[in-house]
Amino acid sequence: MNLSDSLAALTVANVDVAQPDVEDVAQRLKRLMDLERLVAEQSAELAWTNERLVAELYDRSAVEASANHLERYDLVTGLPNRRSLEERMSRVLSPLDSTQEPAAVIMVGFERLAEVRETLGYTAGDFVARQVADRLRLTVRGSDLVARVGDDEFALLLTSLRQADDAGLLARKLYSALVAPLVVAGRELRLEPAVGVAVFPQDGHNGDLLLARADGAMRFAREHRTGLTQFFRPEIALRAARRLSVEADLRAALERDQFRVHFQPRFDLATGRLIGAEALVRWQHPERGVLGPAEFLDVAEDTGLIVPIGEVVLARTGAAVAEWDRQGAADALPLSIAINLSTHEFRGRSMLDHLDRMLGEHALAPQRLQVEISESGLARSLDVVDAAALAGLREMGVRVALEGFGAGAASFALLRRFSFDALKIDGQFVREAPHNERDAAIVQTIVDLGHRLGLTVVAAGVETAPQLAAVSQLGCDEAQGYLLGVPVPADQFARVLASARVLATQRRPRRKPRARTR
Repeated sequence: MNLSDSLAALTVANVDVAQPDVEDVAQRLKRLMDLERLVAEQSAELAWTNERLVAELYDRSAVEASANHLERYDLVTGLPNRRSLEERMSRVLSPLDSTQEPAAVIMVGFERLAEVRETLGYTAGDFVARQVADRLRLTVRGSDLVARVGDDEFALLLTSLRQADDAGLLARKLYSALVAPLVVAGRELRLEPAVGVAVFPQDGHNGDLLLARADGAMRFAREHRTGLTQFFRPEIALRAARRLSVEADLRAALERDQFRVHFQPRFDLATGRLIGAEALVRWQHPERGVLGPAEFLDVAEDTGLIVPIGEVVLARTGAAVAEWDRQGAADALPLSIAINLSTHEFRGRSMLDHLDRMLGEHALAPQRLQVEISESGLARSLDVVDAAALAGLREMGVRVALEGFGAGAASFALLRRFSFDALKIDGQFVREAPHNERDAAIVQTIVDLGHRLGLTVVAAGVETAPQLAAVSQLGCDEAQGYLLGVPVPADQFARVLASARVLATQRRPRRKPRARTR
């Protein structure tokens, strides 16, 4: 090869080296773009993951904060709950042991909050609870703590007191703020608070004991209607211990079937004939013997055990009447057996179902049963007793009597709002009628009122011959009491029925009552 050929070949080679491979370059560019896209996708995914982690951290913090809030605050009112109160009391009271600076715990209870929930619903109950919380907040000082410690109970921790008496002043101020009426679901409602006070250090050196003793004082105020406020006293602790013991025994009594029914005769004063009986509950206590309702009725009412006890009494009464019928002993019993029911049993219509089943089970006519409800109990529950349930009794044919009439402040309001078949005059007027003109005039007035309304008027608690003569002359239609017969078990009362004793009464002719209206 000559020189010119060599140069030509070198030129061609150089040209080939200088010119790139287009296809290779395109592939490299594509791989580079794919790599960039992959990096971008990974970066986006990492950014999304980071945002998600941050959001989850925020959510977890919010959940933890919410859980912590729920553990320490009431969901409905926003007030601190019992746990928060106990923590605060622990921190506040410990330093006061050395200084002996006074402090106090106030418990405020509302019996009717439960009634509002049962009759108007939970929304109305929550509304009332918030209204109560607002009134408490506006009444206390900035240094005081308000807490909701139960569905129907609130507690206050008072510190920075100059003297123990300051707690009483604030408690009375709270009472005044809380008794003002509320409008709930179109109804005006008075809550009737019960207020109990326990003072540090004389009533207790720790929050737990102070809270318990303030609660005991509050329950004492509720039961005894002491008004305004009740300070803790040692005898209240003894009473609380007794109530716990009675409650436990009552539950055991229900399980062991220890309740009995005794029957006290009722007489028609126009004819002197035995016309019926009142069924009265008795507790066959294994250690204390036969106990009357005065020994346990208050605890049964407060704990709600009165409802199952009432069911037992109703069942036993129906069985007793059916047995008298089977024996032919009840031929002289044209009217009814009276049975007492608590206002707790009138919150809803389930009571009607129990009565209907009992009457059907024993094939008893409804007209032979008279349900009695106390004036005092009905007056306390005026806004929450199911009036439809009360009216439903009369629609069934069951007679309804208002017991203890005249002793309360709402007698005429009850007659206006509800329909009854009979009035049972409170025993205090019957006892004094023979020798007290005022009481005799009251009995006469009740008789006249009852007759004008077409109601039977019953004198309860007749214990002496002068009392019997007085209520007979004053126009009462029926009478019962220890003079006429003591309460006895069903088998003994069957013998009372068989004897068909007639009273030797002298009274003016009975005024014919108006026709019964529904």
